[in-house]
Amino acid sequence: MFLISFFSSSGMDDDPGRYLFHTEHFIYIVACILIFYFLMKVFVHASKKTRKILINSLLVLMLVLKYGGEIIFVTEWMKYGSSVSTFSHPFLDFRTLISFQLCGINNVLLPIVYWFNLKKMKDFVYSTAIIGGLAVMLYPVGILYGEPLVITFVMLRSLIVHFLLVFIPIFLIASGEFTLLKKNWIRNFIGAILMTIWALFGNIFIDPLANNMYIMKNPFYGGPVPLLNILPDGFHMFVLVPLVFLAFVIVYFIAGRIQLHRDKWLITQKNALP
Repeated sequence: MFLISFFSSSGMDDDPGRYLFHTEHFIYIVACILIFYFLMKVFVHASKKTRKILINSLLVLMLVLKYGGEIIFVTEWMKYGSSVSTFSHPFLDFRTLISFQLCGINNVLLPIVYWFNLKKMKDFVYSTAIIGGLAVMLYPVGILYGEPLVITFVMLRSLIVHFLLVFIPIFLIASGEFTLLKKNWIRNFIGAILMTIWALFGNIFIDPLANNMYIMKNPFYGGPVPLLNILPDGFHMFVLVPLVFLAFVIVYFIAGRIQLHRDKWLITQKNALP
């Protein structure tokens, strides 16, 4: 019985914001900080081979969690239709392969960009992975859900994947494998335009009821986020777009500080050699 409830999307539609800014939410944030610190402390200065094994293992885990969740959603659809949750869907569905949401897209793109060394995509994918992961950590509506809160595979999938979206790019920067450069800002601009078009395609042509990237409707209306909670649909984009720009600025600032610290450490290590 436990396994049946564990491998289920049941409850995902129930009270999606119930634990927002409550004890469970803060436990998640603290756990992410502690695990982030531990992994950084243990692996960031490990050998190149060890670091590569770690990142490859985490990327495989991301994909296993992603498509493990899709197997659950498709299986539920085949047996029960949409009666379990609105997340259940048929196999012949875009969601089976890739998402129209920022974090869902990067769940797939991050492994591809890393494994195939797609250099021109790294700036955008790495920075937006951090933004998408942090956004969900700070506002985990639909991630922490249900009454009472019951841990399921799909919940663990979301909790772990969003943490890894933040951890992996920062780890790659801190270890010296990747450097986020301001001169490549145009790649982020083009990437943002293309991803917005992709989300609009999903909203308009695939599922008119969807709200991918929060473009069509204001999901914060009536919620706890100041200003956004009073703006009608459409007008919320006048705040959301500047917030996304600010998020890029913050990511570049954080990356710059990490890279500065990294380069100083590398110089120190080089000077310490006999």
